[in-house]
Amino acid sequence: MKTSIYLGSALLGLSLALSLANAADSKDKRKGPPPLLPPRSAPAATKEKEPESGASKLLLSVDFESTPVGEIPEGFTKTGAVSVTDETAHSGKKSLKMEPAEKGARKITKQGPEIAALGGQHWGRLYLKVKLPIPVPTIPEGKKFAVIHSTMVEGTASSPLFSDPILVRLFGTCTGPKGTSQYLYNVQPKKERPEFGKGSKYDYNFSDEWTLVEWFVDHATQTYRLYINGAEIADASFSKGAGEFAGAEIPAVFESLSFGWNNYQAAGAGFTAWIDDIALSKERIGAQGIATNTTAQR
Repeated sequence: MKTSIYLGSALLGLSLALSLANAADSKDKRKGPPPLLPPRSAPAATKEKEPESGASKLLLSVDFESTPVGEIPEGFTKTGAVSVTDETAHSGKKSLKMEPAEKGARKITKQGPEIAALGGQHWGRLYLKVKLPIPVPTIPEGKKFAVIHSTMVEGTASSPLFSDPILVRLFGTCTGPKGTSQYLYNVQPKKERPEFGKGSKYDYNFSDEWTLVEWFVDHATQTYRLYINGAEIADASFSKGAGEFAGAEIPAVFESLSFGWNNYQAAGAGFTAWIDDIALSKERIGAQGIATNTTAQR
C-alpha cells in the first residue's frame, strides 16, 4: 500500500512534530506520530452530552457463530491470513483471528446494501483483543522516533473535496518504540496527494482482554468520534462543521468497509489479534445485540 502520511501537518494542527522513521522497506513514510488501545488513565471527558446506546436497528451484525472455523462470514471477501477461530471469543464460541505477519493486510471486506444503507452517517462497534507482548518499531540510525502504523477498520469512498478515491481509516493506531500507542483517524488518497490524519497522544496500551471500540462518523457535520470501553478519546475526535471537508473528508457514502489488521511498517513476528461482535447502525450501539447468556469472555 502506498502511503505518505504527514500527520505533523499544520493543516491539521496536530502536535505530532516528532520525526517518524522512513523505514527503507516500508511504503508508509510519515513525519509525525499517529494512535492505539485501552488507556493507562481515563481520557479527558467531553463537555458534550454523551450519546446513549439504545434499541437501534442494526444494519449489520456479525458474531461469527454461524461461520465454520477456518472460513470467513458469507458475504465478505478476505485479504491475507484471516479466518474464524474457536480458540477465543467475546461472546459465544467464535471470533475472527488475524494471523501474525511482518506487514500487510489481514482483513475481511463487506460491500453491498448494508454498507450503502449507512449513507454518510453511522455508528460502528467491535470488540478487539491483541496478543501480548506486541512488536515495537526499531529506531533507525540518525532518527529519534519510529512507528508501526496499523489499521483495524477502513472504508473505501470518494472524497467530498476532490472527488478522487480515498481510504478512510475509521480506527487505527500507531505504536512507538516504547510500546505505547496513539489512536488515529486518517485518510489515504489513492492518487498522488498527501495522507492526513488526527491522532491522540501516545498514552495507550494494547490489551489482551476484550476491548470495546466504538466510532461515529457524520458527513453532514464532518464529525468523527472514537470511544474505547465507553470513554471518548477526545484528542482523536473532531467536528469540522458542515461543508468543512479539509482535514476530514468524511464521505457522503461508503463503498465498502473492512475489518481486521493492516500494519504498513515491518513488525517482526507480527501482531496477532482477534475481533468479535461487529455491528453497524444509525444510532450508538454499545453492547446491543450481544446475548448475555452466551457471553464467553475468553
